[in-house]
Amino acid sequence: MTPTNRLYSLLLLLVCVPAFTQQKKVSPPKATIQDIRLIDSLNIAAYAQKNQDAAKTLNGLFNAESLASDVQYKKGLAINYLYQGQTYQHLGYDQQALSTFHKALPIFRELKDTFHIAFTSHQMGQSLKQNGKLDEALKLYNESFRVFTILKNQEEVINIRNNIAEIELMLNNFERAANGFKTSLNASIAAKYSLGERKSYYLMGLLEEKRKNYNEAATNYVQSLYLNQLKNDRYGAAKNELQLGILNNTKNMPGIAVNYAKDAYKDASFASATNIQKEAASLMIEVYRKNGDIQKASQWQDSLVKILNLQNANERNYALNYIEVIKNQDILKANAESQAENAIRVQKEQLLIITVGTFILIIVAVLAVLALVNYQRQRYFGKELKQKNEIIEMNSESLDKLNKEISQQNILLEEDNKTKSKLLSIISHDLRTPLVNTKGVLNLVNQGMVPPEETDRLLQLLETQYIGTTSLLDNLLFWIKGQMEGKEDEKVKVSLYHLVKSLEDEQRLPLMKKHIAFKNLIDKGISIMVEKEMIRIVCRNLISNAIKFTNENGSIELSSKIDPEQNLIHLTVKDSGIGMTKEAIAKVNAKQYYNTTGTSLEKGSGFGLMLCRDLISKNGGELIIESEPGKGSAFTLTFPFQHA
Repeated sequence: MTPTNRLYSLLLLLVCVPAFTQQKKVSPPKATIQDIRLIDSLNIAAYAQKNQDAAKTLNGLFNAESLASDVQYKKGLAINYLYQGQTYQHLGYDQQALSTFHKALPIFRELKDTFHIAFTSHQMGQSLKQNGKLDEALKLYNESFRVFTILKNQEEVINIRNNIAEIELMLNNFERAANGFKTSLNASIAAKYSLGERKSYYLMGLLEEKRKNYNEAATNYVQSLYLNQLKNDRYGAAKNELQLGILNNTKNMPGIAVNYAKDAYKDASFASATNIQKEAASLMIEVYRKNGDIQKASQWQDSLVKILNLQNANERNYALNYIEVIKNQDILKANAESQAENAIRVQKEQLLIITVGTFILIIVAVLAVLALVNYQRQRYFGKELKQKNEIIEMNSESLDKLNKEISQQNILLEEDNKTKSKLLSIISHDLRTPLVNTKGVLNLVNQGMVPPEETDRLLQLLETQYIGTTSLLDNLLFWIKGQMEGKEDEKVKVSLYHLVKSLEDEQRLPLMKKHIAFKNLIDKGISIMVEKEMIRIVCRNLISNAIKFTNENGSIELSSKIDPEQNLIHLTVKDSGIGMTKEAIAKVNAKQYYNTTGTSLEKGSGFGLMLCRDLISKNGGELIIESEPGKGSAFTLTFPFQHA
């Protein structure tokens, strides 16, 4: 080998060795058999507690998710997302469940796991169905049904057939729904598939209840309840008990309805099913109120507030768990930055070696060749360093975005806490004070310490307090119902004239007491499609406020007007009362809560107008206030007109 060849060989060695060193990347750790077994066992153990303690289930799944991400165990991570989504479904968070299923589905597709692709699509259909997206849900059900039929998975075929029939029920296709439920029931019995049999009986109960065949509905619910109790499925039992309570309330059997509602509440508490607990508590409040047992209704109202507090606490725990996952991601990011620094250090060492080699080659007169090689190497390192800096910047932007989302979530939680504090203040003061006054007056009357002529006046005062307290309680319950359910009631045909007439009869005592003339000038021919309870609550509050702030021998006038061009209806409550200042009107428009006192020292919570404006706004309308101090007030309710 000539000296020139030796020189070029040395040059090639000096160039190639650093290049091979530079190409060696730091790979993430691969999952070992022990890691796979540990993650699978954590997933299964956490999910097994779903019906007993959903919060504990999510905590366990978050820990398993972090471990699966660290060791890049894709199947374990996808199954973890699937279990998280099913747990969110169990808790009633269908939107969060759908988002989690969307994270699992691409991983299963990458792994070509046909069974879990179909199973995840089935679960996504469940969430879409709960959100009212029936066409999209039906499409996913049909795709999953085809795959499970090919795989000959009888249990999943039964589940999907039940779900498809349930959509037919939601669309009021009763015959199709009945055929689907009966087919699923027979297949479940033949396959000894208990879950399918229980669900079929439950859905058949819903069908018969919708058909108003209450005896057949009760028979199906009882059969499903019996099977759930055999399997110790508290969640399934609670659903059946709740439906039996609702059914017996419809049949005007309050005692049986309350017993079933209490059983549903108890089983739901064991299964951490707070949504069922809320519905059971609401049912008992409704039954007790209907039967005039205000004390027990108030007790269950307290239980309902506790459930809401518990649910908010659970949601905070879930948020904290998400923050813990984000912290783990920050640790991974820090490790990546450390690896980048090590790579830069290695690059510097390699650069030093090249520099020394270049110096030696300069001595032997190959300066030009080594300068060219050194230039190429520096360009390569600079480009790679630039790419890594871009990656670090992208990660920083993602972290900033996550921090902003967490801050927004904290703001929403603080607003919820303020609303709860306001609600508890109203309950503790404006509801408790009339009850304490009532107890004191009754004690004086019972002990004979009040003259007969004073007794009549005190009893009339108690009746007035009772009407005001009942009105406030109705407002609170209707507001709480809207906060819990987040959905509109069914719209029905309502005659505005007769609705106002019934409210006039309801307020007859305070009207007579203050000698107020009440004029119902609403067009008797107007019938509209509207949420009946919503319009009743709004009109009752406006009439009650008009009475409260009108002096004796005053007048209250209700009138209506239809605007055919804009398709709006205007309902106006006008009084000859004391009027309102501009500051008071500004507070109402800003939805600020403040106490008020009527012309006869009637107590007011300030909650009624706030509720009215909230209800009207949610239904696409607005409340217009026109008033001057000493000249009376006019409250005009404007909302879209849908003629019945």
